[in-house]
Amino acid sequence: MNAKKAREKAVRAAKEALILDAAITVFSEKGYHESRLEDIAEKAGFSKASLYNYFSDKEEIFLTLAVREYGKVIEASRKAIDPQKSFAENLRQNLLIIFTLFGEHFAFMLTTTNYQTMSLLHIEIEKHKHLFSKFQKHLTDVQGILQKLIDIGRKRKEIASSLEDASLSRFIGSLIRGMLFRWKLEGKMGNITVAADEIVEFVTHGATAS
Repeated sequence: MNAKKAREKAVRAAKEALILDAAITVFSEKGYHESRLEDIAEKAGFSKASLYNYFSDKEEIFLTLAVREYGKVIEASRKAIDPQKSFAENLRQNLLIIFTLFGEHFAFMLTTTNYQTMSLLHIEIEKHKHLFSKFQKHLTDVQGILQKLIDIGRKRKEIASSLEDASLSRFIGSLIRGMLFRWKLEGKMGNITVAADEIVEFVTHGATAS
């Protein structure tokens, strides 16, 4: 790639990032349905017409954001995994990462917590199938990270459950989603440290006395 094309690519990427940063604020403040391209363009300092040079519609912007934000969670979570630490320590660290990154744009991230949300929002899945596939893969990757933590715990002989790792990771994922849903009902983020500790306590010790 020559210098001119490299500059053009960098400029385009910077402008796309500006639009996405504006969009996540608009989606968080107004919700998906009430957000308009005009709102996003104004927030980003673009005209609505110029927005089409970068994204074809609101659905593409939303899905691109979902992929970007989950990508941040996955990257940070993978880096935090330490085979030398206990299962409880690894799980707690990953929960703190998930809750912290979700908390940065809580209202937006809540709309991406399951597949059904996309249909409920009437996003044109077929039109943006490649982006939706990336989003699905990111959700699978999150479960894969939880499975990795469980695998480390088994190797350290800290997990004795006969359930498969995939089942255990789904149960932990359900606890995470349950905590997020609780905060949604309360209308605000709770204390992420307390939330992480509660989930670790339940996962490692269960609900009954030993």
